[in-house]
Amino acid sequence: MTGKRSHWVVTVLIALTGSTLAQDDEVGYVPDRKGIEFAVNIGVYRANHQSASTFFIGDGYWELGDNTARLMSIEERIGVDAPSSPVWSQILNSMGLIADEFRYIEYPIGMTYSPGTMMGLQTMLFLNPESAFVLHVDAMSGLKSVGGFNVVASDVDWGMGSENRRQYGIFSEEDRLQLSLGYRTAAYIVDEASWVFEAGGTMLSTRLVENYIRIENQNYQLITGQIGNQFVGPTSALVGTGFGAYGAVGVEVMFEEGGNLELMLRVSKDEVLMGDYQERLWHGALYLAWVIPPKLGNFVRAKF
Repeated sequence: MTGKRSHWVVTVLIALTGSTLAQDDEVGYVPDRKGIEFAVNIGVYRANHQSASTFFIGDGYWELGDNTARLMSIEERIGVDAPSSPVWSQILNSMGLIADEFRYIEYPIGMTYSPGTMMGLQTMLFLNPESAFVLHVDAMSGLKSVGGFNVVASDVDWGMGSENRRQYGIFSEEDRLQLSLGYRTAAYIVDEASWVFEAGGTMLSTRLVENYIRIENQNYQLITGQIGNQFVGPTSALVGTGFGAYGAVGVEVMFEEGGNLELMLRVSKDEVLMGDYQERLWHGALYLAWVIPPKLGNFVRAKF
């Protein structure tokens, strides 16, 4: 009888132990990804300063390829070569100068972009938890650059006066849209987190919004057309599209009920086209992506 009881106790202990182990196994999140998933990107985009320093400095060198407007130089826009121009007279009065005191425009050495906001969507086609094809569509709206230029003047009597430099601002704004198609692979750190690596090709579209100077709190647009003494803006979208490549690395944290988060650093070498300006440049972005749960029910029940 004692032997039978002992056998029964051992059997129960084994069953309880097996049940406990099974419950422990269920606690860990084993990723099982296959099919299409979507994510929302939001982050910071850093443009290469070279394109701004080449295109927007106010020398009027580049053609826009548009018959409604052109990129004017600072001298053309303010009417330096047209002494009777009302714009030039207005500028001289605002600076407290007479025509003979003006000498020349000194162009800036460079311009710099401010960090821009990046927002977008991505679609991922998972072949298995480690491999996927990914398509990004990211917009960088209101990308701005700023620099300065000098108006050099002196007294009328060359032997008497000293050179006088006055610095004024030059500004630009553009919109960019980047499409990226690449391959994604993951290296799992634990069941709930993995390193993520991406690489592929890009297409970058750039739309010119404005390029202007500011003299004594008055703005003068450089991307403009002239009808008599009136200046009008372009009537068509000034868009250029180029191609390139990108690479990205980051980490993804996975939640059992969906709503994964990715933190990614991306660099790309894109062909920037603005008018007849064309140059392949490096750009960077740091963004957070929220991977939308595949099922609406998971979205409602998501716990972070």
